[in-house]
Amino acid sequence: MLRSSQNFRNGAFRFNSKGYHDDANSMNPLEQLIIDPFELPPADLSKKLLDLYFTHFYTLLPIVHKDSFLESYESTTHPPSQLLLNAIYAVASRICSDERVLTSPDQPSTAGDIFFERARILLDFEYDDFKVSTVQSLLLMSSHQNGALKSIRGWIYSGMAFRMSQNLGLHCNCDDWDLTHAEKEERKRLFYCCFAIDRISCAMHGRIPLIDERDCDTPYPQDNDKCDEGTGGDKIMDNFHALIKLCDLLGSVLREIYSVKGRQQLKRMSSPDALIARLDKTLNNWMAKLPTAARYRPPNTRLAEEAPAPSLALCQIHMLYYTSLILLHRPFIPGPTQTEAPSVFPSREICSYAANKILDIVVSLMNEGRLKNINNYTLYFMFTAGIIFINEASSTSSLDAFESKISINKIIHAMETVEATWTTSARHSNILGELAGLRDINLEAVSDHYRRKEQQRQQQQQQPAPSLVMPNSPLLKASDAYRPIQQQQQQQPHQQDQPQQYHAKAMDDQLSASSWSPSTSSILFDKPTMEANATLDNARPFDPLGTAFFGVPSSFDVNEWTNYLSSMNQQQG
Repeated sequence: MLRSSQNFRNGAFRFNSKGYHDDANSMNPLEQLIIDPFELPPADLSKKLLDLYFTHFYTLLPIVHKDSFLESYESTTHPPSQLLLNAIYAVASRICSDERVLTSPDQPSTAGDIFFERARILLDFEYDDFKVSTVQSLLLMSSHQNGALKSIRGWIYSGMAFRMSQNLGLHCNCDDWDLTHAEKEERKRLFYCCFAIDRISCAMHGRIPLIDERDCDTPYPQDNDKCDEGTGGDKIMDNFHALIKLCDLLGSVLREIYSVKGRQQLKRMSSPDALIARLDKTLNNWMAKLPTAARYRPPNTRLAEEAPAPSLALCQIHMLYYTSLILLHRPFIPGPTQTEAPSVFPSREICSYAANKILDIVVSLMNEGRLKNINNYTLYFMFTAGIIFINEASSTSSLDAFESKISINKIIHAMETVEATWTTSARHSNILGELAGLRDINLEAVSDHYRRKEQQRQQQQQQPAPSLVMPNSPLLKASDAYRPIQQQQQQQPHQQDQPQQYHAKAMDDQLSASSWSPSTSSILFDKPTMEANATLDNARPFDPLGTAFFGVPSSFDVNEWTNYLSSMNQQQG
């Protein structure tokens, strides 16, 4: 099956950086243009691109101070940096339907390339005299390149941004500096965007965080955008504070589980349970302490539940939470040959639950036509869930295996949807397909079933959404889907007496995340602990070699996956 793959050539897998094609004679449309880096798009196109950026991308990572930026944009005396403008145009062009953003009219993948090229040229003028707008531009250029199949450039641009931010002192408390309030707020926003992108991009690329939080004392930004007051949308700082705290926890997981020293310490531990418990508790405390406006309970799409998703930013933050949960527990999923589980935590069930929650959010956004507007970093969340589904598809339970194959198809279909925005998505879905083939997982058998289910769903869209929680519970209003969990419980007190034993794929989210522990997890997932009366203090030698994901890359670094798939193919050959 694998040797017939279009990516298998000369005895090795090759996921080249230009996607599916290796046409050495093809010419980059930009090479045929004489580029004026100081040229700007027409006013109507500029406004359209700025609106797209502030609506879809800015809400997750508020890199600029919106009020100040828009004031500057309308000014004739102190206009915004042209480098920054072109960087914004380049990112926003990825979701713009206007043909004027295309370098080549017959190649949608060239959307925004002309703006990126202008930004790249303008960047050369700022290396020796960089400023806050240079760092902002580099973060946007990094995002653009990560999504345009140029992840190495994306990694380098973000690294440059982090170094420049340190030189500018963005990591230092500027409250007593001689700056305007807006300038102070902008510096705080920008530093914490660097901080968040550092953690997420390091997880994506299989690296360890670069920014050391021990060397930072910048307070959180506080100001919501005045220009958005009264619009009824999310308050941007509620979501941003939640993202910052979550990225801090993600950094701890990366350092303590995936760093060279972290892996060495794990091998020397008699048991990893104390480490897992500490990190797991911090993640669950994050979820339990979310402010009301930042809470979200995704519908169980495998039970045909439907509910409108909240803001795109909030959806992506929750997907990052479930991704962090997977990254924490994935190394401790027992392998098929292990007679003793590596941990008292039901890591496989937790990862399966988290992957399904990511899929629930993805399906909800896809059904609403909003998935194409996600930030490119969110591709990693989807990819991480897909890896878990592939492991589950090898389950000895035929029902679990079949459901997991359906989930793999859904994730790959979602990635194909996002490919119109971020071409990198094609490569990631391709890797998932190759990994499924490596494990002899036949996805074609469930493709027809999935298509039939999609047709049925579309036909039933006009019908009331089925009730959540219990088969005999009342219908939920659409707005209830992301109301506070505690508030829903108060309005449905009769459900508190229901038994709290659910399979991972249908677990009721009404249980507080803060109650998770090895003992309560076994109740939640309807599965006994790995050993009777096991505690965190029991000696349990950790054998990473036997775990289900030993050697499987946690990132989607193309070189790591090329080496891994080639190695596995040689072992099978």
